[in-house]
Amino acid sequence: MGIQEKPASLLPSMFPSKRQRYLRVPPEYAYECIVQILRRNLKLSDAEIKHLGNLTLKASLGGKIGVNLKVHIAPEGDISVLNFIFSYRKMAFLAFSLIAVMVILSLLFNTPALMIGLFVLVPIAYHANFEVTKFLNALNEGLPLIEREYTHETLLKNRERWRKHLKDVQKLYEKLCKKHVETWGNTNILKYKIEEYKSIGLTYEEAIIKISEEEGIIVK
Repeated sequence: MGIQEKPASLLPSMFPSKRQRYLRVPPEYAYECIVQILRRNLKLSDAEIKHLGNLTLKASLGGKIGVNLKVHIAPEGDISVLNFIFSYRKMAFLAFSLIAVMVILSLLFNTPALMIGLFVLVPIAYHANFEVTKFLNALNEGLPLIEREYTHETLLKNRERWRKHLKDVQKLYEKLCKKHVETWGNTNILKYKIEEYKSIGLTYEEAIIKISEEEGIIVK
């Protein structure tokens, strides 16, 4: 399940500089998925993605006059924090150089070269912003799928491990009830946990086993 966050965190905007997103997947898993998004959605080659170590990478969106992207993924409990930083230095340098040349030409030849230069900058700026927006849209579409895929993969692995405890579900449930009554005075929290896990695809028996692992009734 996704983390509650500000709904506009990754909405397209003009020349965004920073974005942050949270995923309930391990950092290494999130990192590989971001690399796949860059390859598949942005059509970047392996040579265009620079791996800097410590779950950090750099890439250029839109070619030589595009936008530099830096991605850093940090663990925070069982959540991965995805930090995206966009740099427009290449575009700014190109714009400054072009305007400088146009100003000089305008002064030397008394021509409207500056206006022409400004018109040239419009498609360059549009291209840069378009590439960033395309990347953010790919994230908006892809990250929820990544969470669901990881949850499904984890569930399949856990089911293999849980099979050996299926015959003991009733005993495990009784132990959990006893523990919750001693701790909380009732089993309301236990029932809530069971329903929560059933809502994400676990069976009643699997929910009991998972909670038993979490509360130390059985060892993983």
